Amino acid sequence: MKLITKVIPEPTEVYKPSNPFKAKVIENKRLTPVESEEDIRHIVFDLSGSGISYLEGQSLGIQVPGVDEHGKKNRIRLYSIASSRKGDDGLSSTVSLCVKRVMYKDDQGVLQKGLTSNYVCDLMPSDAVYITGPAGRKLLLPADNSVHLIMLAVGTGIAPFRAFIQHIYREKGSWGGKVRLFFGAKTGLESIYMNQENNDIGQYYTQETFLAFQALSREEKTKDGNKFYVQNRLEENEKEIWEIIKEGHFCFYICGLKGLESGAEEVLDKWAKKDGLNWNTMKAEFVEQGRWNIEVY
Repeated sequence: MKLITKVIPEPTEVYKPSNPFKAKVIENKRLTPVESEEDIRHIVFDLSGSGISYLEGQSLGIQVPGVDEHGKKNRIRLYSIASSRKGDDGLSSTVSLCVKRVMYKDDQGVLQKGLTSNYVCDLMPSDAVYITGPAGRKLLLPADNSVHLIMLAVGTGIAPFRAFIQHIYREKGSWGGKVRLFFGAKTGLESIYMNQENNDIGQYYTQETFLAFQALSREEKTKDGNKFYVQNRLEENEKEIWEIIKEGHFCFYICGLKGLESGAEEVLDKWAKKDGLNWNTMKAEFVEQGRWNIEVY
Protein backbone atom coordinates (compact mmCIF):
# COMPACT_ATOMS: atom_id res chain seq x y z
CA MET A 1 0.00 0.00 0.00
CA LYS A 2 1.11 3.52 -0.81
CA LEU A 3 2.03 6.19 1.68
CA ILE A 4 -0.75 8.64 2.47
CA THR A 5 -0.04 12.14 1.20
CA LYS A 6 -1.18 14.67 3.79
CA VAL A 7 -2.15 18.28 3.22
CA ILE A 8 0.97 19.91 4.67
CA PRO A 9 0.68 23.51 5.92
CA GLU A 10 2.31 26.16 3.76
CA PRO A 11 4.87 28.43 5.43
CA THR A 12 3.04 30.88 7.67
CA GLU A 13 3.59 33.08 10.68
CA VAL A 14 4.23 30.88 13.72
CA TYR A 15 4.23 32.40 17.19
CA LYS A 16 6.57 31.00 19.83
CA PRO A 17 6.19 31.22 23.63
CA SER A 18 8.87 33.90 23.63
CA ASN A 19 6.81 36.00 21.22
CA PRO A 20 3.10 35.07 21.38
CA PHE A 21 0.33 36.77 19.41
CA LYS A 22 -2.07 38.97 21.33
CA ALA A 23 -5.52 37.92 20.10
CA LYS A 24 -8.95 39.10 21.17
CA VAL A 25 -11.90 36.99 22.22
CA ILE A 26 -14.92 37.32 19.94
CA GLU A 27 -17.25 34.78 21.54
CA ASN A 28 -17.35 32.41 24.50
CA LYS A 29 -20.34 30.08 24.28
CA ARG A 30 -21.19 27.20 26.59
CA LEU A 31 -21.69 23.95 24.63
CA THR A 32 -23.28 21.98 27.46
CA PRO A 33 -26.61 22.91 29.09
CA VAL A 34 -26.45 24.51 32.53
CA GLU A 35 -27.88 21.35 34.07
CA SER A 36 -24.86 19.36 32.87
CA GLU A 37 -22.04 18.72 35.36
CA GLU A 38 -19.54 19.45 32.59
CA ASP A 39 -18.80 23.03 31.55
CA ILE A 40 -17.47 22.84 27.99
CA ARG A 41 -16.94 25.99 25.95
CA HIS A 42 -16.58 27.05 22.32
CA ILE A 43 -14.30 30.09 22.26
CA VAL A 44 -13.69 32.12 19.12
CA PHE A 45 -10.58 34.32 18.77
CA ASP A 46 -9.83 37.12 16.33
CA LEU A 47 -6.58 36.45 14.43
CA SER A 48 -6.66 39.64 12.35
CA GLY A 49 -3.17 40.96 11.71
CA SER A 50 -1.45 37.80 12.97
CA GLY A 51 -0.46 36.32 9.62
CA ILE A 52 -1.50 32.92 11.01
CA SER A 53 -2.98 30.36 8.65
CA TYR A 54 -3.78 26.93 10.01
CA LEU A 55 -5.18 23.60 8.88
CA GLU A 56 -7.72 21.25 10.38
CA GLY A 57 -6.02 18.94 12.89
CA GLN A 58 -3.52 21.52 14.12
CA SER A 59 -3.35 23.08 17.60
CA LEU A 60 -2.82 26.48 19.19
CA GLY A 61 -1.22 27.24 22.52
CA ILE A 62 -2.67 29.44 25.25
CA GLN A 63 -0.45 31.16 27.81
CA VAL A 64 -1.99 32.27 31.09
CA PRO A 65 -0.57 35.62 32.26
CA GLY A 66 1.65 35.54 35.33
CA VAL A 67 4.21 33.12 36.74
CA ASP A 68 4.17 29.72 38.42
CA GLU A 69 5.39 28.77 41.89
CA HIS A 70 8.98 28.81 40.59
CA GLY A 71 8.72 32.36 39.24
CA LYS A 72 8.70 31.23 35.62
CA LYS A 73 6.10 32.13 33.01
CA ASN A 74 3.12 29.77 33.07
CA ARG A 75 3.51 26.87 30.68
CA ILE A 76 1.78 26.87 27.31
CA ARG A 77 -1.27 24.59 27.08
CA LEU A 78 -2.07 23.24 23.62
CA TYR A 79 -5.66 22.92 22.41
CA SER A 80 -6.87 21.28 19.21
CA ILE A 81 -8.41 23.73 16.76
CA ALA A 82 -12.17 23.20 16.40
CA SER A 83 -12.74 25.33 13.28
CA SER A 84 -11.86 24.80 9.66
CA ARG A 85 -9.04 26.78 8.03
CA LYS A 86 -11.53 29.50 7.12
CA GLY A 87 -12.78 29.85 10.67
CA ASP A 88 -16.38 29.88 11.85
CA ASP A 89 -16.91 33.16 10.00
CA GLY A 90 -15.64 31.72 6.71
CA LEU A 91 -13.27 34.65 6.29
CA SER A 92 -10.01 33.08 7.56
CA SER A 93 -9.73 35.70 10.30
CA THR A 94 -10.80 33.67 13.33
CA VAL A 95 -9.99 30.42 15.09
CA SER A 96 -12.08 28.40 17.54
CA LEU A 97 -11.14 26.15 20.44
CA CYS A 98 -13.21 23.65 22.41
CA VAL A 99 -12.26 23.72 26.10
CA LYS A 100 -13.54 21.84 29.13
CA ARG A 101 -13.33 23.51 32.52
CA VAL A 102 -11.17 21.16 34.63
CA MET A 103 -12.21 20.83 38.29
CA TYR A 104 -11.11 18.01 40.59
CA LYS A 105 -10.48 17.13 44.22
CA ASP A 106 -6.94 16.33 45.32
CA ASP A 107 -5.87 13.58 47.73
CA GLN A 108 -6.91 15.77 50.67
CA GLY A 109 -10.34 16.39 49.19
CA VAL A 110 -9.61 20.01 48.34
CA LEU A 111 -11.18 21.32 45.12
CA GLN A 112 -8.57 22.20 42.52
CA LYS A 113 -9.03 24.16 39.30
CA GLY A 114 -7.09 23.55 36.11
CA LEU A 115 -5.15 26.78 35.56
CA THR A 116 -5.42 27.20 31.80
CA SER A 117 -8.84 25.64 31.26
CA ASN A 118 -10.48 27.86 33.87
CA TYR A 119 -8.68 30.90 32.53
CA VAL A 120 -9.92 30.20 29.00
CA CYS A 121 -13.46 29.28 30.08
CA ASP A 122 -13.73 32.58 31.98
CA LEU A 123 -12.63 34.77 29.06
CA MET A 124 -15.10 37.41 27.92
CA PRO A 125 -15.61 39.03 24.51
CA SER A 126 -12.94 41.69 23.84
CA ASP A 127 -10.54 40.13 26.39
CA ALA A 128 -6.95 39.85 25.18
CA VAL A 129 -5.24 36.45 25.24
CA TYR A 130 -1.74 35.33 24.24
CA ILE A 131 -1.64 32.60 21.57
CA THR A 132 1.20 30.47 20.21
CA GLY A 133 1.38 28.27 17.12
CA PRO A 134 -0.09 26.86 15.01
CA ALA A 135 1.51 23.47 15.60
CA GLY A 136 1.05 19.81 14.76
CA ARG A 137 1.03 17.46 11.78
CA LYS A 138 -0.38 14.28 13.30
CA LEU A 139 -4.04 14.77 12.48
CA LEU A 140 -3.96 16.35 9.05
CA LEU A 141 -6.39 15.34 6.32
CA PRO A 142 -5.17 13.31 3.33
CA ALA A 143 -4.75 15.16 0.05
CA ASP A 144 -6.75 12.48 -1.79
CA ASN A 145 -10.46 12.89 -1.03
CA SER A 146 -11.22 9.33 -2.09
CA VAL A 147 -9.56 8.09 1.12
CA HIS A 148 -12.05 6.77 3.70
CA LEU A 149 -11.91 8.63 7.03
CA ILE A 150 -12.54 6.82 10.33
CA MET A 151 -12.59 9.15 13.34
CA LEU A 152 -12.88 8.23 17.02
CA ALA A 153 -13.23 10.85 19.75
CA VAL A 154 -14.34 11.39 23.33
CA GLY A 155 -15.13 14.70 25.01
CA THR A 156 -13.23 17.68 23.65
CA GLY A 157 -11.35 15.28 21.37
CA ILE A 158 -14.19 16.02 18.95
CA ALA A 159 -12.59 19.42 18.15
CA PRO A 160 -10.40 18.45 15.16
CA PHE A 161 -13.19 16.34 13.68
CA ARG A 162 -15.65 19.24 13.82
CA ALA A 163 -12.99 21.11 11.84
CA PHE A 164 -12.65 18.20 9.37
CA ILE A 165 -16.39 17.97 8.80
CA GLN A 166 -16.79 21.74 8.50
CA HIS A 167 -14.03 21.90 5.89
CA ILE A 168 -15.19 18.85 3.94
CA TYR A 169 -18.88 19.67 3.64
CA ARG A 170 -19.04 23.46 4.02
CA GLU A 171 -15.94 24.44 2.04
CA LYS A 172 -15.11 21.54 -0.27
CA GLY A 173 -18.78 20.56 -0.66
CA SER A 174 -18.22 16.80 -0.57
CA TRP A 175 -15.78 13.95 0.07
CA GLY A 176 -15.28 11.01 -2.24
CA GLY A 177 -14.56 8.44 0.46
CA LYS A 178 -16.71 7.43 3.39
CA VAL A 179 -16.55 9.67 6.46
CA ARG A 180 -17.32 7.82 9.71
CA LEU A 181 -17.33 9.50 13.13
CA PHE A 182 -17.57 7.60 16.43
CA PHE A 183 -18.03 9.95 19.36
CA GLY A 184 -18.33 9.26 23.09
CA ALA A 185 -19.76 11.31 25.94
CA LYS A 186 -21.24 10.61 29.37
CA THR A 187 -24.76 11.70 28.41
CA GLY A 188 -26.58 13.41 25.59
CA LEU A 189 -26.06 16.71 27.40
CA GLU A 190 -22.28 16.34 26.93
CA SER A 191 -22.55 15.25 23.31
CA ILE A 192 -20.92 18.47 22.20
CA TYR A 193 -21.63 19.87 18.74
CA MET A 194 -24.44 17.29 18.63
CA ASN A 195 -26.81 18.44 21.37
CA GLN A 196 -29.56 20.98 22.07
CA GLU A 197 -27.07 23.80 22.62
CA ASN A 198 -25.11 23.32 19.43
CA ASN A 199 -25.70 20.93 16.53
CA ASP A 200 -22.85 21.92 14.22
CA ILE A 201 -22.00 18.31 13.38
CA GLY A 202 -25.59 17.06 13.35
CA GLN A 203 -26.46 19.41 10.51
CA TYR A 204 -24.31 17.30 8.19
CA TYR A 205 -26.12 14.01 8.90
CA THR A 206 -27.85 14.33 5.52
CA GLN A 207 -24.57 14.22 3.62
CA GLU A 208 -24.38 11.05 1.54
CA THR A 209 -20.84 10.06 2.57
CA PHE A 210 -21.17 10.95 6.29
CA LEU A 211 -22.35 8.85 9.22
CA ALA A 212 -21.95 9.60 12.93
CA PHE A 213 -22.33 7.13 15.80
CA GLN A 214 -22.65 8.24 19.42
CA ALA A 215 -21.86 6.23 22.55
CA LEU A 216 -23.29 7.59 25.81
CA SER A 217 -21.56 5.79 28.68
CA ARG A 218 -24.06 6.73 31.39
CA GLU A 219 -27.16 6.12 29.30
CA GLU A 220 -26.29 2.84 27.56
CA LYS A 221 -25.13 -0.59 28.69
CA THR A 222 -23.37 -3.45 26.95
CA LYS A 223 -24.94 -6.91 26.91
CA ASP A 224 -22.85 -7.70 30.00
CA GLY A 225 -24.26 -4.68 31.85
CA ASN A 226 -21.10 -2.57 31.56
CA LYS A 227 -20.88 1.05 30.45
CA PHE A 228 -21.11 1.55 26.70
CA TYR A 229 -18.09 3.26 25.16
CA VAL A 230 -16.91 4.36 21.72
CA GLN A 231 -15.11 1.06 21.13
CA ASN A 232 -18.40 -0.78 21.73
CA ARG A 233 -20.09 1.29 19.04
CA LEU A 234 -17.12 0.66 16.75
CA GLU A 235 -17.49 -3.08 17.33
CA GLU A 236 -21.14 -2.91 16.25
CA ASN A 237 -19.94 -1.68 12.85
CA GLU A 238 -17.41 -4.44 12.25
CA LYS A 239 -18.54 -5.37 8.75
CA GLU A 240 -18.10 -1.94 7.19
CA ILE A 241 -15.09 -0.68 9.18
CA TRP A 242 -13.04 -3.86 9.00
CA GLU A 243 -13.59 -4.10 5.24
CA ILE A 244 -12.38 -0.51 4.85
CA ILE A 245 -9.27 -1.25 6.91
CA LYS A 246 -8.43 -4.48 5.07
CA GLU A 247 -8.89 -2.72 1.76
CA GLY A 248 -6.21 -0.27 2.89
CA HIS A 249 -7.51 2.98 1.42
CA PHE A 250 -8.23 4.84 4.66
CA CYS A 251 -7.01 7.17 7.39
CA PHE A 252 -7.81 6.27 11.01
CA TYR A 253 -7.89 9.07 13.60
CA ILE A 254 -8.21 8.94 17.39
CA CYS A 255 -8.39 12.04 19.58
CA GLY A 256 -9.19 12.26 23.28
CA LEU A 257 -8.45 10.30 26.42
CA LYS A 258 -5.72 7.66 26.20
CA GLY A 259 -8.11 4.84 27.12
CA LEU A 260 -9.89 5.30 23.80
CA GLU A 261 -6.80 4.18 21.87
CA SER A 262 -6.35 0.97 23.85
CA GLY A 263 -10.08 0.23 23.69
CA ALA A 264 -10.15 0.64 19.92
CA GLU A 265 -7.05 -1.51 19.50
CA GLU A 266 -8.66 -4.33 21.48
CA VAL A 267 -11.51 -4.34 18.98
CA LEU A 268 -9.20 -4.23 15.96
CA ASP A 269 -7.02 -6.97 17.41
CA LYS A 270 -10.09 -9.16 17.84
CA TRP A 271 -11.15 -8.59 14.25
CA ALA A 272 -7.64 -9.34 12.96
CA LYS A 273 -7.45 -12.63 14.86
CA LYS A 274 -10.74 -13.76 13.30
CA ASP A 275 -9.07 -13.45 9.90
CA GLY A 276 -5.79 -15.00 11.03
CA LEU A 277 -4.01 -11.65 10.86
CA ASN A 278 -1.65 -9.93 13.29
CA TRP A 279 -2.93 -6.53 14.36
CA ASN A 280 0.45 -5.30 15.62
CA THR A 281 2.00 -6.02 12.23
CA MET A 282 -0.87 -4.31 10.44
CA LYS A 283 -0.70 -1.30 12.74
CA ALA A 284 3.06 -0.89 12.19
CA GLU A 285 2.44 -0.72 8.45
CA PHE A 286 -0.40 1.76 8.89
CA VAL A 287 1.78 4.02 11.06
CA GLU A 288 4.55 3.96 8.45
CA GLN A 289 2.06 4.77 5.69
CA GLY A 290 0.49 7.66 7.61
CA ARG A 291 -2.87 5.91 8.00
CA TRP A 292 -2.81 5.60 11.81
CA ASN A 293 -3.09 9.06 13.39
CA ILE A 294 -3.33 9.38 17.16
CA GLU A 295 -3.46 12.31 19.56
CA VAL A 296 -4.39 11.22 23.07
CA TYR A 297 -3.70 12.52 26.58
